[in-house]
Amino acid sequence: MRQMSDEDIARLYGALRSELNSLSVQQIRNTVAAAGFDVSSITAKSEARSGLGSKAEVMPAVDRLFRQMPIPAKEVALRILAERLIEGSVELAKSVQEILGKHGYQYVGGSFVPVELLDTREAQFLPASAGAELARATARLAGGDESGAITSACGAVDLVTQQVYEKHGMGDPGKVAFQAKVNTALKQLRVFEDMEAEFKALGIKPDDASSITSDLRQATNHAAQALQVLRRAMGDTHGSRPALRSTAYDAVKWASAICGLLEGKI
Repeated sequence: MRQMSDEDIARLYGALRSELNSLSVQQIRNTVAAAGFDVSSITAKSEARSGLGSKAEVMPAVDRLFRQMPIPAKEVALRILAERLIEGSVELAKSVQEILGKHGYQYVGGSFVPVELLDTREAQFLPASAGAELARATARLAGGDESGAITSACGAVDLVTQQVYEKHGMGDPGKVAFQAKVNTALKQLRVFEDMEAEFKALGIKPDDASSITSDLRQATNHAAQALQVLRRAMGDTHGSRPALRSTAYDAVKWASAICGLLEGKI
């Protein structure tokens, strides 16, 4: 994560606070405690009360505790708050990312990624979660962390396929191999079947439409297989193993292409 200014920290806290305030009082206390807040400093009266009235007393106490933290502790607290809120539910995760986006950030893989790293022209063709992670992959590649770029590129695909699994009740995606997960998600959403139908609707000959989609299906399958092997062989979040710069760039683009197929279908 890049060095954040006091203004960045204040803005991000304000954004996360708005989502934190939607939780119950007990959930608020548990969440801020996990983030390192000294909840024992919140008065017993606040603990005993419930409902909106108690939030009016608890939240100012939370604000005070955050202001008293040193800068490094604030940055850690912000990351944990974001992580805990995003893990709450799919709806809350979407809300958190949307409000962070309005302040110029997305929370991806334990870091606040500046939206400015996104190519806005390309981002419109990608699911929001994938765009942020692919931006992180690009930033890592530009910084010479090729293996980290591969990890982030694969992470973008993980995020969007996980959304498909959750939305359609398809079980735990963590128990499915990367390539199989991609193919299953594409099949569930009938991506290539719909693509072929759209080609035909555009006036493309049926044989050509079938050939195009068949080639794209195979290319996507091969790309997913390549990413699976690359992540295992060279992907490492700390960049401790070497990876070819050109291969890392290709991995980012393959991941982007796979995620782009799912845009508008999740």
